[in-house]
Amino acid sequence: MTGKTHMLFGCVTSLYILPKLGYDPNISTTVVAILGSLIPDLDHPKAKLNQKILPIKNRFGKVLFYCGIGSFLIYKYGWEYPLIFTVAILLMIIGLSQHRSFTHSFLGIGMIFFVVSFILKDILPHSLLIAFLLGMASHLVGDFLTIGGIELFYPFSTKKYRFILTISSAKLAEPVICIFFIYLIIRFYTNLLF
Repeated sequence: MTGKTHMLFGCVTSLYILPKLGYDPNISTTVVAILGSLIPDLDHPKAKLNQKILPIKNRFGKVLFYCGIGSFLIYKYGWEYPLIFTVAILLMIIGLSQHRSFTHSFLGIGMIFFVVSFILKDILPHSLLIAFLLGMASHLVGDFLTIGGIELFYPFSTKKYRFILTISSAKLAEPVICIFFIYLIIRFYTNLLF
């Protein structure tokens, strides 16, 4: 799926799932869910977020950027701070991983969520952390529906899993899905007003 579709899916997921978990969706939870929906594609140099942060916007640039930051953190802090060491290793794994492998697996999403929630648990309300997780989960569901599939159990298995019925990002199905997501967002806010 394209970045726009993932963003819309993350938005829809937070708007409709947060209330079922006992949280009121708001602009903050929506923004955080949209950010979360883009995180799994950090493994791809052409991803929306990487296009904003990578100085060199190709695979080499991605490896250099994430592994460089991770290496610097290990060099500067070593084992002294386990959380910083974990962040460093996570960044290096993201830098070296192939698209739709680590960051699209249960292990990758779990590690990313653990690190983010551990760092920000005293700063962010619980609803924002849940919205972030919902955004990342929506990304996995979205890519699970595509022809390419995802490596859900990476690194234990490199088998790609996908839904029985799949879509292609380049075909008509994805724009139709985007329109459907926009409809759901409008419907959600219309129901709030009336």
